[in-house]
Amino acid sequence: MPTNREVYFQLLKENNKYLNKSVIISLLADASGFDDRMMLYSNFDREVKDTEHLFACVEQVRKGIPYQYVLGYSYFLGNKINVDKNVLIPRQETEQLTVDVLVYLKKAFTKDEVPVIADVCTGSGAIACALENEISTAKLYATDISQEALIVVKSNLKRTELLQGNLVDPLIEKGVKLDVLVCNPPYIEDETRIDEQVYKYEPHLALLAKPGTRCYEEIFKKAHLLMNEHYLMAFEIEDNMEKPLIKLMNKYLDGCTYRFHKDIYDKIRFLYIIK
Repeated sequence: MPTNREVYFQLLKENNKYLNKSVIISLLADASGFDDRMMLYSNFDREVKDTEHLFACVEQVRKGIPYQYVLGYSYFLGNKINVDKNVLIPRQETEQLTVDVLVYLKKAFTKDEVPVIADVCTGSGAIACALENEISTAKLYATDISQEALIVVKSNLKRTELLQGNLVDPLIEKGVKLDVLVCNPPYIEDETRIDEQVYKYEPHLALLAKPGTRCYEEIFKKAHLLMNEHYLMAFEIEDNMEKPLIKLMNKYLDGCTYRFHKDIYDKIRFLYIIK
């Protein structure tokens, strides 16, 4: 049986664009039952535990299927998140958004207070999962229009209440009042801006919107029905949306302050609205 090291360099020599160093390490870790990459590195010269499973996964990844869908899970802020073709694969940029929200929550609320939070367009439930684990007192909701996505979400969350429907509509129908709203909605208007692999395999319902600002406008104009007197709304956005979103905020959101933040790639990626 080959060792992890032997298989790693064997696959790396293929020079397959989908089998980069990080992907190979993830596949090897999974084949040996390691959740922690460091465990793999410390066992790099041991035999692969399940070569049959490993090479079955490799074959699918060679074809371009995202390795997270092949494995059935991804990681988000240290949490293992189940994923399939019905939900977007969690991204590093969204981790940054979530960390910023967690920092706000820990500053704005004491340990005994109960912030009411919603993860709108929850997808896999990755954001809500991180919030569950970090803010134990929070009352959490997660919404998505896709019933198939909510089946995946249910496997990732323990105490978040799941609601099916368009954006914030199910929250308003339920009479929920929020302190914090987090949302990573579909916002890509130009399909040519989407990576080929992403466009082929990830759900278009969670990616595309025409116009790109459509979801933000729907939320902004209904914010008065949903948000408490003081609140935070945190959004992931496309990097060309700053001007149209400012126009929409001026139209619908009185008395708010806002700021745009850049992501790790130095692109405007996040919008924070505070009242």
